[in-house]
Amino acid sequence: MNCWHCERPAHGACIFCGRAVCREHVQEMPHIVALYRDAKGNQKAVVTARAVFCGVCEPREDPVEMPELK
Repeated sequence: MNCWHCERPAHGACIFCGRAVCREHVQEMPHIVALYRDAKGNQKAVVTARAVFCGVCEPREDPVEMPELK
């Protein structure tokens, strides 16, 4: 697979959209792996601090409603 930006061999894929990226074009962004409530009922998140990011896609900060999945 080749890099989305430069067509050279890729070294990873964006966690958000799957685009391939090489070492020169890779960026990093936090990624939530899982959400849960602890024993006291507090919401917690397991986060990967430096996940591979292509720099092209636009991950949303706010959740997107999907009523069709009800």
